[in-house]
Amino acid sequence: MNALILINKPVDYRSTKCVSIVRKKLGVKVGHAGTLDSTASGLLVLLTGNAARFCEYVMSLPKVYRAVIQFGAETNTYDYSGEFVSEKGYKDFDGKILDGAFYRFSGYRMQRPPAVSAIKIDGQPAYKLARSGQDVEMKERPVFFRRVKIISPYNPDDGTMTIEVHCGRGTYIRTLAHDLGKISGCGAYVKSLVRISTGLFSLDEANSPDDDEFSPVPLSRLAENFTRIYVSAKDAKSFTNGMSILIRQAVKISRGISVNGSLCVEGDSFLGFGSYAGYDYVKPDVIVPKDSLC
Repeated sequence: MNALILINKPVDYRSTKCVSIVRKKLGVKVGHAGTLDSTASGLLVLLTGNAARFCEYVMSLPKVYRAVIQFGAETNTYDYSGEFVSEKGYKDFDGKILDGAFYRFSGYRMQRPPAVSAIKIDGQPAYKLARSGQDVEMKERPVFFRRVKIISPYNPDDGTMTIEVHCGRGTYIRTLAHDLGKISGCGAYVKSLVRISTGLFSLDEANSPDDDEFSPVPLSRLAENFTRIYVSAKDAKSFTNGMSILIRQAVKISRGISVNGSLCVEGDSFLGFGSYAGYDYVKPDVIVPKDSLC
């Protein structure tokens, strides 16, 4: 089977545990396209068989998260699982300070990931180094915020706020919470976090890892996220045989996401991804396996 499996990862499950469960039940090779912290829940996109070759394209899709932010304290992990490093309380915090804060989180922004993260430093995950007592210096990196939306305004009774974050790959919502805590002056951390979508894939259509059976998602659903060119039967055959094709001979173009200049190529079905090769040509980069569920 070469397809996608959408899983609703529970809190306290590691992404690798979900991969292992699905692999055992299906009896095929399974990988993931972007992990979720064990303290978070929500949509995890798994790839079975040779669908794994499309991992980078899935990981590049925009994400949407729902987060409850707790003000009044900071933890060393930037979420509820860590040790408290500051507890100033929220009783004297005026939530109106946050009214204009979210405009700062729009477009590209430099973000420093938390030390307790899966990012590797000299080949070792940062969280292993941090938890062994080593000082971990995380470098800032660019991330993209499409929108940060307030779902439930700041509640002075419990010091929480619920937000929805539309963002790009590699964004840490825990760091966003930490940054909001700096703006508030009283500290903040993530109390709960759910990934509700990846591209056009929604948590509503996900399976539980404990289900007896899983509903495979065809690779053609992945294609719906991207800029697509539709080609003739002749060009489709050339493309799947590894030959470049002329983009100006495309039957139709449908606009969508473009990853590093890549285009999704379709004939009677989804064929794969290609990239510009000069002189109006598109060369194949990744081709859909012939035995895929389309």
